Amino acid sequence: MNKPLSEKEKLLTMLTEIYDQLEELESVLEASFSDHRINLNREQQEKISVPVQMLSDMEYKIANDLPDSNLNQIPKPLKLELGF
Repeated sequence: MNKPLSEKEKLLTMLTEIYDQLEELESVLEASFSDHRINLNREQQEKISVPVQMLSDMEYKIANDLPDSNLNQIPKPLKLELGF
């Protein structure tokens, strides 16, 4: 009778070790994915900032090229924001 109990204890010990390893892996993966998500968000913000600046420059040039009487007819530029 002692032998099956010993096998059960071994199995329980092995399962506990596997569980501990899985918990450690989960925390490592969570940190890694969090860093990756932050990097992706930063890259997207950088990619978007170039066209936003180009649009602002174009709006400024157009506004400066038009006579003052036409400025009241042009809607003011909208600021667009990226939301996640």
